[in-house]
Amino acid sequence: MALMAGAAKASRRLPRVPNADRPRDDETILKRSGADLQNGWLSRHGELYATDDRLVFVPTILDTIMRAKRREIPLDDILEVERFPRSPGDMPEGGRRPRLLLHTSECVYEFMVGDLDAWIDSLERIYQRRVKAGKPHEPTFTREGYVNVLLDDA
Repeated sequence: MALMAGAAKASRRLPRVPNADRPRDDETILKRSGADLQNGWLSRHGELYATDDRLVFVPTILDTIMRAKRREIPLDDILEVERFPRSPGDMPEGGRRPRLLLHTSECVYEFMVGDLDAWIDSLERIYQRRVKAGKPHEPTFTREGYVNVLLDDA
């Protein structure tokens, strides 16, 4: 975790919380795609939604029957958005899939999405919109060897 020197490493165990609300009618969905949420050795399948204020993971019906919960991560709680592996050209050891790591003070959420760098680009853009709207919190973005020319200020 590249977040804060000397900070305790956040747990990868998901907190025990009640089901989150599905995306509400008053929320604008800014990005949505299929995703797997890693929970220890178990991965839950479902859909990940990004709105103006939170990320929402909604498991599939089958995973819900198997006691998977809807999860929400308020954007203000995210301290770091990390790409694993950090560079698109690197492959994780042991045949693991590349993943999106969202660090909060409580835990690290591991999402496997098919369009990993597009998700990170979208989160960067969502935080830029939030700053313009007067919500100054921005997490650290950790990745290397990738530039989206559409977001580049050059």
